[in-house]
Amino acid sequence: MIYSMTGFGSARAEAPNLAVLVEIKSVNHRYLDFHVKIPGEYQNFENVIRQKVSAAFKRGRLDAFVRIDYRRENIKLDVNHNLIKAYVEMITGLKTAYPIQGELTLEMVTRLPGLVTVSTSDLAPEELELIGLKLAEATDIALAQLRQMRVTEGQSLMEDIDRRISNIGHHLETILAGAKDFVEHYRQQLIARVTELAPQLVADAGHRLETEALLYAERSDIAEETTRLRSHLDQFAGLKSLQDEAGKRMDFILQEMNREVTTILSKTSGLNELGAGIGKAAIEIKVEIEKLREQVQNIE
Repeated sequence: MIYSMTGFGSARAEAPNLAVLVEIKSVNHRYLDFHVKIPGEYQNFENVIRQKVSAAFKRGRLDAFVRIDYRRENIKLDVNHNLIKAYVEMITGLKTAYPIQGELTLEMVTRLPGLVTVSTSDLAPEELELIGLKLAEATDIALAQLRQMRVTEGQSLMEDIDRRISNIGHHLETILAGAKDFVEHYRQQLIARVTELAPQLVADAGHRLETEALLYAERSDIAEETTRLRSHLDQFAGLKSLQDEAGKRMDFILQEMNREVTTILSKTSGLNELGAGIGKAAIEIKVEIEKLREQVQNIE
């Protein structure tokens, strides 16, 4: 099954005097890149979410927001005295160096980040266990919602991808139809051009010119490129049922497809209507490939 890397999940878990909210959103990324915002006093629980995310997803940029409201009776505050001292020394130095008025107040100190934090060191083991359980519960539900959204988005992506792959197949059939008589057509056109520019050379060379023209035309044959392009299309279709890193594999195959189409264009350039028809179909394939590469960037 194909999964998108775009999604969102949110869940809330509660217990007496405790409410835990977890929100997780994800976008595309080459690897798994996880970031979490959790209240400083509960940083020890971050690994609970990190382990669950790592087990659930292989790719994507995931951002988690965690809010924990625990209404307990006894609250202990931790004060960072060294940080307060550093702030006071900095402000004193600024007032000495510049004509700055005003005093550092208690209200200002309590608003400075990191100076006063709620301590979890006095939480009982059963309280820590309850918080961990509710955080895990909310995380599981949020991840399930996120996964479902990624599945839904993946289905929409595949509908568009299937349509573009079908378009490529139609354009390839156009190329194959034109390539049936491609070598002979190229040979005749080459001889006609030489005859026009150097008629005496044609008269002198005779059969040898025919042979050389045929050899040159065969070097411009696109049978191998079209065969490989068809094979790549089949391989690409088979990746839809892949369970792991389908996006990376799809992107690689699209690169190979683009290489084959580029070769087809180079071999058919400069020809008349037959070459122009093949070239137009090849250009349409390149356009579809570029659109596909944009889409597969968002597949896990």
